[in-house]
Amino acid sequence: MLAVYAVTHGIALYGIEGLMIGVEADVQSGLPGFEMVGLPASSIREAKERVRSALINSGFNWPRGRITVSLSPADWRKEGSGLDLPIAIAILIASEQLPPIPHHTVLLGELALDGTLREFRGLYASVKCAVELGANDLILPVTNEFDLTLGSNSSRMIALRTLFESVQALRGHFITKKTDAPSLFFHVALVAKQNPSSNTQAENHIRDFRDIVGQVLAKRAMFISAIGNHHMLFYGPPGSGKSMLAERLPSILPNISPSEFAELKHIYSIAGLPMTEDTQRPFRSPHHSITVQGLLGGGVHPKPGEITLAHHGVLFLDEFPEFTRQALEGLRQPLETGKITISRSTYAATFPSKFNLIAAMNPCPCGYHGFVSEVHHCRCSLRDIDRYRAKVSGPLLDRIDMTVWITPTPSSEWRNRNISNESSSNVLEKVIRAKQFRTERIALTQNILQGSTVQRTPIERLDSLSFTSPGVDLLIQSADRLHLSSRSLIKIADVSRSIADAELSDQILVHHVAEALQYRAFTTSR
Repeated sequence: MLAVYAVTHGIALYGIEGLMIGVEADVQSGLPGFEMVGLPASSIREAKERVRSALINSGFNWPRGRITVSLSPADWRKEGSGLDLPIAIAILIASEQLPPIPHHTVLLGELALDGTLREFRGLYASVKCAVELGANDLILPVTNEFDLTLGSNSSRMIALRTLFESVQALRGHFITKKTDAPSLFFHVALVAKQNPSSNTQAENHIRDFRDIVGQVLAKRAMFISAIGNHHMLFYGPPGSGKSMLAERLPSILPNISPSEFAELKHIYSIAGLPMTEDTQRPFRSPHHSITVQGLLGGGVHPKPGEITLAHHGVLFLDEFPEFTRQALEGLRQPLETGKITISRSTYAATFPSKFNLIAAMNPCPCGYHGFVSEVHHCRCSLRDIDRYRAKVSGPLLDRIDMTVWITPTPSSEWRNRNISNESSSNVLEKVIRAKQFRTERIALTQNILQGSTVQRTPIERLDSLSFTSPGVDLLIQSADRLHLSSRSLIKIADVSRSIADAELSDQILVHHVAEALQYRAFTTSR
């Protein structure tokens, strides 16, 4: 047997990015053997047995010579089972059972022992990356994960069920419906799948704003937070409704856009988690025992954490001080920049993490400090209270825009519970109206500033927010009196701007600043 060389192409995922992998196969005469090089992870090393059984059970011959498979680039570690199909096809070409295929063809799929082509974790992300990297033809498993029926004439997709069908398609003998799919294919397809349905409305009414009795200040703060995407901290005694309030924030946020949905679908595909075709934003509520990697992402191979799974949605951290100090401090970068970079000795991966944070905590270990009640009394010493609050550092609190004290609803308010409560749909209409006003105002401001959106100093930032003279005077005086940092001053200014947007006001007035200042009571009193 003469040595024969072949190459095929697949996709491997690196964080949330995709990399085109060249799968080279070489079959030579000699003692039978199989060697795989190019830093394959264990899931790829095990492909040898899957590929061998799949080839034999599909009616092909396993080469009797020495087989070498190389994954390029060779200095980058690969993982996942989506390279099974390109490895199998490369071996068939190298053993002259299949003619060479074009280099612009990308093969994706995990192989079962009987030759069945299976979906794998990250299939959606791999296909999306392949299209973006310019693949002309894609062969992939049959899937319901995304729509294969829309698009134009940039990339051809063939969804197949078995290895044998894949070989026949590559030979040109298999008759199948080919679907055209350009780079915007995912965008177009997802728009078609995102029509609001009665199921969404039925699910929304389960966690409706109408269920909240009393809590006028907290509901007002949530309304402002929804307009400006502000982070919030709820603190108060146990049973006061902190969790119930947080769970209803997604119901007053605008529906997720098609581009945001496509981005989330990409992230959830990499994480190996299902994502429903829903228009409501994600709500993630991890337990406080979660590990640092589980919250922030990372691990031996970079995977998204809870903060990335909450991208474009809400991240609720109940029992805030009970999370590990390392996990809480790791929130600083994503709260500030909307992304997190996980750096290790062999890789650095950046994950998007633009979310609304809602944290909830008790005022002390027993939960009743500062709560006047004839039944419950605080049993904690001042040292215990200080130690408990010190679990949440000042720099982290400085990045939280609003803090609200939550008091248990008086029993007298339950009598009129159905009279004054607004539904989520009513509040959502106000949020959408305020956001629309905000978008128009920002567009006008950018035109005035000739497109410049970078503000280098707090004063320049304040000037761009259209304060009145009394309003900015109150803000500066309060910052001086309370010894606020520049970040805190900007946070208060941004909340003031959201309050003004809620009232459809072009300028920030004194009462807007005064209301924003009351939401910093907890952080400024530490």
